[in-house]
Amino acid sequence: MDRNSIGVLNNIIFQIYNIDDFDTMKQEVLYSIRYLIPYKCASFLMTRRRGEQGDKSYVNSTLTDPVCVPEKYVEMEKRYLQVEDRDFSAWILHQNESMAIRITDLISDEERRKTEVYKKCFEPYGLHYSLDMTIASRGQLLGSLTLYRGEDEEDFSGEEIWMARLICRHLNARFYVHRYGHLTVQKLGIGQIGNLIEQYGLTKREAEILHMVMQGRKNVEICEELFITQNTLKKHLHNLFRKTGVSSRVQLLTLDKDR
Repeated sequence: MDRNSIGVLNNIIFQIYNIDDFDTMKQEVLYSIRYLIPYKCASFLMTRRRGEQGDKSYVNSTLTDPVCVPEKYVEMEKRYLQVEDRDFSAWILHQNESMAIRITDLISDEERRKTEVYKKCFEPYGLHYSLDMTIASRGQLLGSLTLYRGEDEEDFSGEEIWMARLICRHLNARFYVHRYGHLTVQKLGIGQIGNLIEQYGLTKREAEILHMVMQGRKNVEICEELFITQNTLKKHLHNLFRKTGVSSRVQLLTLDKDR
């Protein structure tokens, strides 16, 4: 991760927590993400509150209120919500935990082109690749963020998925605040994490775990979110301790203060 990417990430996270108007925050974050993870279209969807009716044209979906950049793709998302129940991958956007998945990791291009959803929603708008992310906290699905690219562009890379997950951890907190009115995680700047990655030569997985430790996450929560065992986590923590010259999680929390 270079210094420019760290700066963009830091700016996105600043926007997530410091733009008071929620709708404005979503727009600004979508615009900023394109400088870190280029896309043809980016979209936020929200989940309905209990008893909320929403647009009757896609009443069978729990997702609603598409916000897109560029704005012209709002019609594409509305079209998708009308046929969402016929999408083989719709389950991704209905998970009660935060996750990020590339569509190409689930189905081949050949098979996907044959689907009704692809022909009706994505092909007419020149969209092909997608990176789908659920926004969730405390077992509550709050919304989704999807990035799209055209067929003439490259698929999303592993590094881009990793960066998207970092952004979503902060979106989880802001969306929860918007829905329920109080914070669930600390406001951590990614610039701090980026400096530590560069200083100590951390791997992506080590940086991911360090970020979660600094959010006050428990071992069991880290394991569940990263789909790793307790033993694997202990090995990563051991490597973190060794590289950073500390001997406990508490000392990890003071790393940036000691620099």
